[in-house]
Amino acid sequence: MCGRIVGGNLTQAQMLAIMEDFLYGAPVPDAVAPEARSGWNIKPTQQIHMVCKDAEAFIATSARWWFVPHWFKGDVKDWKQTTFNARIETAAEKPTFRTAWKTSRCIIPAVGYYEWSGPKNDRKPNYITLETNAPLIFFAGLCSTLQDGSRTCTILTLEPAEQIAHIHTRMPVILKQDELAPWIGDEMETTAAQDALGAGWDGRFKFHEVNKFGRDDDDPELIEPIDRLI
Repeated sequence: MCGRIVGGNLTQAQMLAIMEDFLYGAPVPDAVAPEARSGWNIKPTQQIHMVCKDAEAFIATSARWWFVPHWFKGDVKDWKQTTFNARIETAAEKPTFRTAWKTSRCIIPAVGYYEWSGPKNDRKPNYITLETNAPLIFFAGLCSTLQDGSRTCTILTLEPAEQIAHIHTRMPVILKQDELAPWIGDEMETTAAQDALGAGWDGRFKFHEVNKFGRDDDDPELIEPIDRLI
């Protein structure tokens, strides 16, 4: 679930300008973070844009999209669990994620994401986003800082809204604008977050099937509706 996200062609500065009002001020850019991927086909293990809290400030940084807990001592490539997504229903209790749930929440800005549907031997990609006033959507995530100072992250998921339940059995937790600061500011109780986050979007999803694309394809045309003549 949520194995590809779309960053579009927005720069970090443009993203920060959009988020400034929602976070009571623009996050501070992390000058030493590795460059994050932009584009139309961003994959797990790639570096993605992320906003987290560091001391008292919100930090705009990047993280490797495949969560590795802070206590893991090996190379990130040696981490074998599939952790680019985490279930919001269980993340607070899972040993892999529970410290991050308490202390290292993050938001991951994107334009949309892909989800595949259909029979196993003929899976079809769908592009999914939301009708909102902002040109971004914001996934709820968890992040970790490893011993070498690098960051990793995961996108939280939950059961799908009825409008898109026919596409997949899970969907990313998409935060409302007034939930951004409380989420990464650790101002939400676990129960409230599990019950309310990501809800209320039903009827506001925009989605359509797109043409099949290759692993390394990256072009704005990837999100265009499928050409039925192909």
